Amino acid sequence: MIDKPTSTAQQYEIRLKGHLVARWDDRFEGLNITLENGDTLLSGPVADQAALHGLLKKVRDLGMPLLSVNQVTSLEPTNQSKKEKRVNSTAAPAKKIDTKVLLSTLWIVVMFNMLKADILSLNIPGAADEVARTATSSGASIPQLMLGAAVIGQLAIAMIILSRVLKYGINRWVNIIVGIVTIAYIWGGMSSYPHYIFIASVETLCLLLIIGFAWKWRNVEA
Repeated sequence: MIDKPTSTAQQYEIRLKGHLVARWDDRFEGLNITLENGDTLLSGPVADQAALHGLLKKVRDLGMPLLSVNQVTSLEPTNQSKKEKRVNSTAAPAKKIDTKVLLSTLWIVVMFNMLKADILSLNIPGAADEVARTATSSGASIPQLMLGAAVIGQLAIAMIILSRVLKYGINRWVNIIVGIVTIAYIWGGMSSYPHYIFIASVETLCLLLIIGFAWKWRNVEA
């Protein structure tokens, strides 16, 4: 907790990249928190250098990139609470969607599209013959092909849950790796049917989003 301003306290502005999650406000009690243009600005009195180093350590523990630390000569007085400042900040964006929820939702979309593609393909005459030709060309038996499809389907279902419960580090890499494997499966065993190509394109878009979000994910909200 930052000491109340005294005659020796100096005013500082600390700018962080990204938006500070509201539940971490208590870590910076005594400072004003402003969200602006994708950054977080912490401003207020800091008693001394030791207090400043302690404050920077809290920032480091959150894993948010530090952009700047500036000592200012004065700070406009305000009676607004931190909650009011968040609400009244003109640059404050809408609440950010939790990355775990976003990844899980995209996996739900992928799973349903995989099921839809399989169901529609079963209604096409000659679909069984095409599966047999695929088995012959790949050197695998039909039961082996079905097993592979079942494994990929189960992976998509598992990722719906794993995206929500795995810890940050492993969560990122599991989403990236399984996303790449699933794309390879979709196009490696692709069919020439128009409905399959369309659905496979939707699945691939969702999987690329999963890979992209996971790659850019930073441990600010974890």
